[in-house]
Amino acid sequence: MTSSVDEDGTAHQSTPAPAVQQAPSTATKWLRWALLASLVGPTVLLAYVAATSYQAAVRDSRLRLARVAQIAQEQSARVVETNEVVSRAVVGVVGGRSSATLRQHRAELHGTLRGLAGDLQQFQSIWIWDESGHPVASSIRPDPPASLSVQDREYFQWATTTDSRDWYVSEPLRSKLTGEPFFDFTKRLSRPDGRFAGVLSISLFPSYFGKLFRELVQQDEAFSVVLLRSDGVIISRHPDVEMSARLGPASPTLRDMRAGLLSGEHAGVSTIDNRFRFVAFRKVGALPLYVAATADRDLVLAPWRRATWLLASFTIPLSLLLAGLCWYAIRRVRGEHAMARIHAQEYEHRLRAERALRQSQKMEALGRLTAGVAHDFNNLLMVVQNSAVLAQKLEQRGKPTTPALAPIQRAVATGAQLTRQLLAFARRQPLQVSNVSLQGLIPAVADLLKSSLGRNYEIEVSLEPDLPAVRADEAELELALINLCINARDAMPDGGRMSIAASPCTEGAPGHQERVRICVRDHGHGIPPELVDKVLQPFFTTKPVGKGTGLGLSQVQSCVEQAGGELRLDTEPGKGTTVILTLPAGTRSASRPERAPMAELKLQGDLLLVEDNDEIARSLSVLLADAGLRVQRYDHAEAAWEHLQQGRPCDILLSDISLAGPMTGVDLALRVAQQRRDLPILLMTGYTDRLSQATEAGFTVLPKPIGPDALMASISQALVKSTTGTLAPV
Repeated sequence: MTSSVDEDGTAHQSTPAPAVQQAPSTATKWLRWALLASLVGPTVLLAYVAATSYQAAVRDSRLRLARVAQIAQEQSARVVETNEVVSRAVVGVVGGRSSATLRQHRAELHGTLRGLAGDLQQFQSIWIWDESGHPVASSIRPDPPASLSVQDREYFQWATTTDSRDWYVSEPLRSKLTGEPFFDFTKRLSRPDGRFAGVLSISLFPSYFGKLFRELVQQDEAFSVVLLRSDGVIISRHPDVEMSARLGPASPTLRDMRAGLLSGEHAGVSTIDNRFRFVAFRKVGALPLYVAATADRDLVLAPWRRATWLLASFTIPLSLLLAGLCWYAIRRVRGEHAMARIHAQEYEHRLRAERALRQSQKMEALGRLTAGVAHDFNNLLMVVQNSAVLAQKLEQRGKPTTPALAPIQRAVATGAQLTRQLLAFARRQPLQVSNVSLQGLIPAVADLLKSSLGRNYEIEVSLEPDLPAVRADEAELELALINLCINARDAMPDGGRMSIAASPCTEGAPGHQERVRICVRDHGHGIPPELVDKVLQPFFTTKPVGKGTGLGLSQVQSCVEQAGGELRLDTEPGKGTTVILTLPAGTRSASRPERAPMAELKLQGDLLLVEDNDEIARSLSVLLADAGLRVQRYDHAEAAWEHLQQGRPCDILLSDISLAGPMTGVDLALRVAQQRRDLPILLMTGYTDRLSQATEAGFTVLPKPIGPDALMASISQALVKSTTGTLAPV
């Protein structure tokens, strides 16, 4: 609930308007974040999984390549070692003999070479060639053709131009005798004097290495193994390639082999089949011979692609579905937001209509209030006017004016009582809660009303013995009982009996606190059911215009509630009404204080009066001077402060709270109290909303209007406290 205040200060409770701005915008913002997260989150997750699995696939393929290259190198090295053993045996048989001598033992050499080749599957043949390139002996035939010549072979030409004792590995060749493909391991044969004596050729099957490599990769199409020379000539490969195949000039593997590197790894487009491959190569012993294991990137990553596409086929549709739901929710929220704005506008229109209705009701109530208050005050003004004229006439005739002045005093008291009633309704009249004895108050009210109600009305008073006092404002409670009895009289226009009863009550009391119930009952026409909920509303009255203000029951309810009690109506049409007041109990020893008239007081001292109303200031100055005080009056607080600052005489300060100018009476009192703690300070006000500020500061506040006796008594008490050492509050 929220409170609103009209121009005249009337407060209303209203339901807050629906919040249509912050909540929908926040919901839309969070839905947008959810939409973004539903698109970005799965995408980032998919990218992360794809990247990590890609790196894992590449890493695994490179590790496998390294293992395959290592095994291929070891197996190729064993073949080279076998060739070395065979070559030493052949050189031992030759023993430096000439080609002519060796031909004479051709059959014997054939058997020896055939025995050395044995069942080794890698050997295609073993040959001994003379210095002219013709066969001396062979492991294939005991009598090789004399016309057969290898002068055109590169390995023979190499042997004729070098004195190296190392092996020479030829490129892939085809046998002139059998037509089989082979490649040759060649060693130069020398005479004892170092001259060229021919060559020893050990021919190997390239297919042997192809079969070996195929077993290494376990027929995996993504992998290949190749045996090649350092100049890029491919000797054997799995899968097979043409015999004339060789690495291209741009091959990084060829570059590394020519640089003499023993091993290496790299990736790039192959110059053999133009496929992107991962490569790991190793050198075979001290020979210009290498083995290389390669992996086709596309084939190696095919499982990774399938897994990634499978994950994407699940993630992307789900992400799009979530994004679609978020988008749909955003549209719904926007639509509902638009509808909420429409409803809010309609709500505002309804609130304006309600305010207009309340304003019209308020004006109607103010009209009734104005009429009632004007009627009452006109009566009071008439009494004052007539009494003032009568006083003038009596004074002119030399007669006492007391009979004329008494009605004026009663009219002033009645007017003050009316203002107290209005302020009590507005809950701006501070209560002076004390222990009130009902044994004294209720009979006094009954005696007061018996003479004013008339002979047709009877008041019965019923008080239980040992009745505790109640906690309430005595004046307000007295006024409340008077209002209830007047209402009871109005409910019985032809006369009747009303009763006021009081008894202890613990029913419904919080913590079983002792309470007192006061019941005012009449036997009138009662209250119709449709009006029961309205009679306690301010300004509501069933009386004719000018006959009431509608504040009677409102004042009673305000008095009871501010004292911590409650009011309840028990009514039945045609049978009367009972108004039940429940008040908290006080001490049982309380007694109603006697109201003794103030004696004539003679005061002495300098009084500083601060009052901006000239009429009030003049009347107060005459009264105070008549009491024996020397009065210095100022109409604003600043001048009074300068008076005190100059050290001029002052025994007591009497100031109005609401003054013209920037400094109020409370501000002046606070300043004075800080500098002159021994100076008595009294404040006056007719605005009860200023009382809290003054009373919280600890000052004595006199209400306007205040009678001369009460004013003189307050000044006298303040002067007495000052002389006995009681200081002004700080």
